[in-house]
Amino acid sequence: MTKIHTEEEWQRALDLHKEGMMPRAIARIVGISEREVKHRCRMYDLTGKFQTKPRMGHPVDFKIKRAAVDAVVKKSLSCVLVCAEYDISRSSLKDWLDKFRQGGYENLRDKKPGGSFPRMPKKKNIRAEAGELERLREENEYLKAEVAYLKKLKALDQEESAEMFGIGPKSSAN
Repeated sequence: MTKIHTEEEWQRALDLHKEGMMPRAIARIVGISEREVKHRCRMYDLTGKFQTKPRMGHPVDFKIKRAAVDAVVKKSLSCVLVCAEYDISRSSLKDWLDKFRQGGYENLRDKKPGGSFPRMPKKKNIRAEAGELERLREENEYLKAEVAYLKKLKALDQEESAEMFGIGPKSSAN
């Protein structure tokens, strides 16, 4: 899980970057991953903006998606610049470009209004789960029997060792 860093940590990282320090050293001093420091320093060098707050997922309007895709496809801008300009993630832009290449601008429109509805499991999945449950029960019974057998074997071994070394009570056979 990714640690969320404070604005003060990011501000310290920016100050060190402005002083000319390399991302690896900044990462060690501030305690932020080198990958994150490199990315944000590169964005700062390209755009002059340094993002100190974590970006939260937010729904993006179709017009923004279209403008971002046009900037990459028609204006030949780099993905990094477009992401910085429109404040979007690289993965979102890549997804939009893939959708655009597959089906044009219409593919960029949201097909359904927010979120997905939970689906009921199919009947054959229920049967498969019932079969799996039965298999696990059988395996459990087998393992219980195996544990009981091993306990008995251990007790017999301990009894035999005790008789051999004269430790503990003697068996009734002597």
